[in-house]
Amino acid sequence: MTQQSGLYDRDRYYDSDGQASRLAPSLNGLLYALDWAKAWSTVRAYRRMNGGQTQGAPLRVLDIGAGDGKFLHFMRRFGFETEGTTASATSQQAAAEKFGIQLEHTTEIPARIRELKFDLITYWHVFEHLEDPAAHVSTWKEILAPSGLIVIEVPNVESIGAKLAFDAWLGSDVVHHVNHMKFDDIVALLRQHDLQIVRREEFSLKFTYPFLWSALLGKAFGTQQYSFNSIFDTLKNPLGQMRAAPLATLNALASAAYLAPAVGVSAAAGMLLHRGEVLKLYVQSTSR
Repeated sequence: MTQQSGLYDRDRYYDSDGQASRLAPSLNGLLYALDWAKAWSTVRAYRRMNGGQTQGAPLRVLDIGAGDGKFLHFMRRFGFETEGTTASATSQQAAAEKFGIQLEHTTEIPARIRELKFDLITYWHVFEHLEDPAAHVSTWKEILAPSGLIVIEVPNVESIGAKLAFDAWLGSDVVHHVNHMKFDDIVALLRQHDLQIVRREEFSLKFTYPFLWSALLGKAFGTQQYSFNSIFDTLKNPLGQMRAAPLATLNALASAAYLAPAVGVSAAAGMLLHRGEVLKLYVQSTSR
């Protein structure tokens, strides 16, 4: 697989601020809370799918594309041994300095990790960044413990938000999302490797609201005014956007509140129609 780490550092995918931030610093507290909730719900899901039992002590988790390591930091606090990878030297350094998390700097699953067994393997909005997802999937059975669980969360390109205004939708990110696999495509790939989806969810505390907000903003006011880049820049650097386009930025920020009823209705409809903003898939081996 082609090494892409240069891309993620060169275009400031992560800010070189010692935090590897992707959004404005004012949102860091919220992101910490959301990653804690993600870790907590993942631990609960693992225990639920294993009848409340925990095999071995401690359990081991592998997070592919671990960013600044927050999720692994919280998983470690829940008692897991942690391993992770990142495509960015910037986020690798931030994870080590902030949390003492040592990440492998690679887009692949390295040989050292392939020698281990994992109770949990997670891909949080990483699968869509992989040039060759099949190369990752083909390794899962050899590193997954017998009762192990794989969790994949990706933007749902068949969601209501994606259909409303894809060019504004924050799940698009056409620069970094090099594949947008549909649900049926993921199912077919998993079946080739004797893996099955045991649970499907379509709601995310972290992504459902901003994905729908961005799509509704683009649909209401046009994707030329509110493209993916302009909306993401508003979240990343609101003061800079305010100076560059004050009225458009003020409207974007205000719309996070006044579009709330439409976001709520759209989120409910998306889940009922299996058109939610994310696909969160729990995967296990068919031979467990």
